[in-house]
Amino acid sequence: MHRALLRDAAFMAAMLASSTAAWAVPVSMADVKPVPYIVVPSKSDLVLPNGKVNTSSPYLAGVGGTGTYSGVGTLVIKSDNSGAGEFLCTGSLISPTVILTAAHCVKNPEIGHVDSLTFITPNGRPYFGASPAPNPGSIQFATGGAIAVNPTWDPSSFGGDLALVKLDKPITGTDIYQIYHGDPMGQQFTMVGTGTAGWGAVGADSQTGFAGGLFDLRKRVGNNIFEEYGVPFDQAFTNQFGISIGLGGPDQGIVMFDFDSGLAQNDVFGQLCNLPEMASLCVTQTGLPTEANTAPGDSGGPAFINGQIAAITSFGITGAILSFDGQYIYCGGPNNIDPSVNVDTGSCTDSSFGEIGGDTNISYYQSFIDAGLAGQLNFSLVPEPASLALLLGGIAGLGVFRRRRR
Repeated sequence: MHRALLRDAAFMAAMLASSTAAWAVPVSMADVKPVPYIVVPSKSDLVLPNGKVNTSSPYLAGVGGTGTYSGVGTLVIKSDNSGAGEFLCTGSLISPTVILTAAHCVKNPEIGHVDSLTFITPNGRPYFGASPAPNPGSIQFATGGAIAVNPTWDPSSFGGDLALVKLDKPITGTDIYQIYHGDPMGQQFTMVGTGTAGWGAVGADSQTGFAGGLFDLRKRVGNNIFEEYGVPFDQAFTNQFGISIGLGGPDQGIVMFDFDSGLAQNDVFGQLCNLPEMASLCVTQTGLPTEANTAPGDSGGPAFINGQIAAITSFGITGAILSFDGQYIYCGGPNNIDPSVNVDTGSCTDSSFGEIGGDTNISYYQSFIDAGLAGQLNFSLVPEPASLALLLGGIAGLGVFRRRRR
């Protein structure tokens, strides 16, 4: 049975941040396997028995009646900490020249100083010289000329995790999204992202058999339900177990959901309802027909309610925190709430069933977004990229938390 020290998780993640550039490895399109981005219930949902992409999958954006989400694309970040590679995130157009994404994609110790940003629609495949099909839409590239980071962003507590990227030229002929102003709690949403491979039983890691979750850089979608606010969840967890997870910001600034398998065993928030300190919102549903989770690379990607952006992808937590016994957390066993473990890093958090996704509740930061759209923010200039390297960056994080960026 896998064990990871809960109390040391944040410290180890911080220590790893300085070495992630060493994990960047050169790849070509010949190495990139046809595997899922958004982590979905089963392998067969996305990959046919012959290993080829299921081009009729409802998880592919723009296929079989699924929305194209043409204003969502891949954000490629080159920094002084990415070495010869890049970090990949997801971003959404909120104007023809402004991208909404996660702050941790552009400002945190792991990233370092950003040297260049490139935004690609409809997905990142053109960056590797490959066709973007089957996602429909004309190929467009734009350089991110400047960045504005939410001033309340706190890398140590996940609070206020959003940023704006100003493009040097407009993206045309695509969706431009508005911000959702209602309460997202208890509502079904649609997540869109360009992240890591995987499905629920094994998560987004090399247990899928695809070399550590390499990308095929197609845009995919999935659904879930927001079930808890982050800060009250953390406070209740502290009262229950005597240890803080470390979430911060406004009480409702982080919204959370779990990745259900259809079984009560993997229903994280359903089991929390049995704990007196943690029953702030008892949602015991065990999964939607198109249930999905986010993974590294989906960072900054939107969660839509009624076609508007309600939240953006920020982080993940293993549901094995419910097995906390004062020293260890448990995952990777058939009877554990989180049935998988990342065999490469030893992390419980690999986007498998029984895990929690954490998103930034965007409506709490509307004034920051409005100021950016009105030209009232001081954007930090970014140098233009010298070239488009065909390399990928590494993943940060170990233990309980893992950012949804690769």
